[in-house]
This record gives sequence, structure tokens and C-alpha cells, in this order.
Amino acid sequence: MSAKIRDMKSSFHILLFLVTAFFVVALLAVPAETSAQRFSHSSAGGGGRPSAPSQNFSRPAPAPVNRPAPAVNRPSPAMSRPAPAPVENRPTINGGSYNAGNHNYNQHPVAARPPVNVHQNVNVQRNVTVHENVNVYHNHYQPPHAYVYHPYHPYYWGHNWHPVGFFAASLATDAILLSIANQQYYYDQGVYYQPSSGGYAVVAAPTGALVSFLPPGYETTSVGNDEFFYYGGTFYIDTGNGYQVVAAPVGAIVTQIPDGAVQQNINGESYLLYNNVYYQPISQDGQDAYQVVQLN
Repeated sequence: MSAKIRDMKSSFHILLFLVTAFFVVALLAVPAETSAQRFSHSSAGGGGRPSAPSQNFSRPAPAPVNRPAPAVNRPSPAMSRPAPAPVENRPTINGGSYNAGNHNYNQHPVAARPPVNVHQNVNVQRNVTVHENVNVYHNHYQPPHAYVYHPYHPYYWGHNWHPVGFFAASLATDAILLSIANQQYYYDQGVYYQPSSGGYAVVAAPTGALVSFLPPGYETTSVGNDEFFYYGGTFYIDTGNGYQVVAAPVGAIVTQIPDGAVQQNINGESYLLYNNVYYQPISQDGQDAYQVVQLN
């Protein structure tokens, strides 16, 4: 009996071993089949993964873009300017200054001046024609400015300037010695001196005296085409080598007259007499001024 039981146990063990082996083999077969299915796409039958197809990264260059440039032919507008308005007759007194005489002004207006036509495209053409005739006739002297009376106030050109008659005990060391018509003078800062009683007296500037410079504060005035310089009651001309004292030119206009002028009434009008020269009060551009005149 025991032998039979042993045989049955052995058979059961064998059967159990076989069943177990079967399940083990079955379990091992499932992943192998899956792997086979995974790699079953090989074309050559090999188990290796096919290489990825190569990609060509060479891109053809884009075709050139030939865009025609827009035509920029812009014609410049033709500018036609109207003729300028006629210029009224304007009297010219000897180049902007004053001279003796009745002035007969014969100035043709520029009414016939053609318009200035400008045609501009690539080349510019300008045609301008100007015809202008100016005739000025001078006779005897007449003051061109209207007489305007205004009070006389003596003028001083600073602390270095002194009027005629002033007495100085001494002069500056840089005063310039002048010899005019065998007379000795000293010049300093626009003032002329002569020795007098142990000192020096201020005198009127001698005509013909030549000095190398004028102090600051001088005026310029024009008579005809001539330019004059005025300082301290004295008129000068520029000779190129210095400034030379000249007689007061008739028609010259100045803004100040020094101390020592005397007011005189002649034919109902007031004049100032300084250094034997008559000045008539006038107004120039709204400013008080004096003009050198010649009275008979």
C-alpha cells in the first residue's frame, strides 16, 4: 500500500513539474513573439533596425528678383515770377551823402523791367535784364534836411578831453609834439595844446595837422563821395598815413557840438557858431543832429 502511495506521489510530482514547465515555457514564448512582431518589418530578413532615410539639406537658391525701378522723371514746375512792382523815384544825394545845390532828380522807374522767368528741368536758365538810368544834377547848396530847432547841450568826450580855452599845468608824457606853420602844438587824446604862461592852453585844431590815431568815440560822416571823421569839434580825413585835420565840410552832419558854441538867430532861424563854422539844428532819423551850413 505504501508503495502504491509513493508511486502516486511521484506521478503527481511529475505532473506538477510538467504543468509548471509548460507555463514557464508559455510565459517565455509571449515576449519572444512580441519582439519578433516588433522587428518583423525588416526588408532583408535581418533583425537590425533599418537606418533612417538620409535628408538632403541643400536648398536651391531663390530665384533673383528683378524688380524694375520706378521711373522718376518728375518735371520741375516752371516758375513764372511776376514782374516786380515799379520803383518810385527816389532821390540820391551824391551817393547817399549831401552836397551843395538844388537837386533835380531824374530817375526812370523800373516799370519796364521784364519779369524774371525761371525754367527748371535739368538745366536752369535765368534771364534777367535790368535797365536803370540815374541822373543827378547839383547847383548851389541848400540843406536837404528840414530845420528842426532843439536846445543846444555842450558835449564832452570823456575826462581826457577839454574844450578850447582850458588851461593845463602839465601834459602827459606821451603827448605828441607837432609843428604846423612854424607853430608848435601838442596833441593828446584828440585835444591840441600850445604853451602858455607856464602851462598849456587848449586851442582849436590847426588845419593840416597829421596824427596817427583818433580816440574812441569819433563819428563818420559822408559828403558826396568823401568820408570824414569827426571828434571833439574837429573834422579829419584818412590819408593812409594818418588822420589829417581839414576845414569843416559843408553838408556834413554830426550829432554833438563841443562846449563853446554860440547860438545866433539869423532870418528867424537859430544856428550854432563854433570855431567860425555855422551848424544848423536838424533831425535825422528822429535824432537831434547838426549840419554844417554856409551862410552869406
